[in-house]
Amino acid sequence: MPNNVRVLFQDHAILLNCGRKTLVVSDIHLGYEVELIRKGVSVPHRASVLANELTNLGKRLNTKSLYILGDIKHKIATASNYDLFQITQFFEKLGGWFEKVEVTLGNHDGGLKRLLPSNISVYGSRGTIVECNKNTISLLHGHAFPSPESVNSNYIITGHGHYMIELRDSLGLKFSEPVWIVGEIDRKEFFKKFYKSKIRKDSFEENIRFIVLPPFNRIVGGISVDKAVEGSGILKYMVAERTKLFLDDGTYLTTFSNLAKMYSIK
Repeated sequence: MPNNVRVLFQDHAILLNCGRKTLVVSDIHLGYEVELIRKGVSVPHRASVLANELTNLGKRLNTKSLYILGDIKHKIATASNYDLFQITQFFEKLGGWFEKVEVTLGNHDGGLKRLLPSNISVYGSRGTIVECNKNTISLLHGHAFPSPESVNSNYIITGHGHYMIELRDSLGLKFSEPVWIVGEIDRKEFFKKFYKSKIRKDSFEENIRFIVLPPFNRIVGGISVDKAVEGSGILKYMVAERTKLFLDDGTYLTTFSNLAKMYSIK
């Protein structure tokens, strides 16, 4: 990744330095605690907690610009009065520090746009593109295929997947940890598949580099990373031997091409 894209593994965030510093996170899932409470799990409301965590992170990094890559709320199709309360509280608290807040709509954000404060910039599911020195960076949630403009960018940053890896020790005890995915997409094959355009070979000398963030809200569930290719159109076109997995303390685990060997170890 270029110097102006800083991966903050432990914070589940990225810091972009493209003229101004911008904090990038994904998958807030406001209201997820309601689902847990209905199952008998006692979880406090999370809007204030998550807003405070983001504010403190912004202060630590000295940035007042925030970009959220979708799934602000958890309830998919509609928005309830509880969602309205949580969203209002969340963005009011963010407004106490951040001067600029932008969001891309995720697959859980049905009805979200009408609930957001008027000063929040909102982009559709295909996200937006940021010019960053000599690079273009596409910011999107990850459930929808990128626009042709995004496919022409140098980097794609997404969330959406909630990927986890299951690890097992020598005694057979298992535990799951969230992972970052950092790698490359075969630009030529991806473009040919989804956009049916004539390809000039000299336009595809470099692959698209990409990052998939783990969710900022750490209590939400996830899926096994070995299922990632099944659930993402982007990852179907990754270059497996150049796509790496990291734990959220920055520990490098393996490449996607070696993932099957890891899961076969007993």
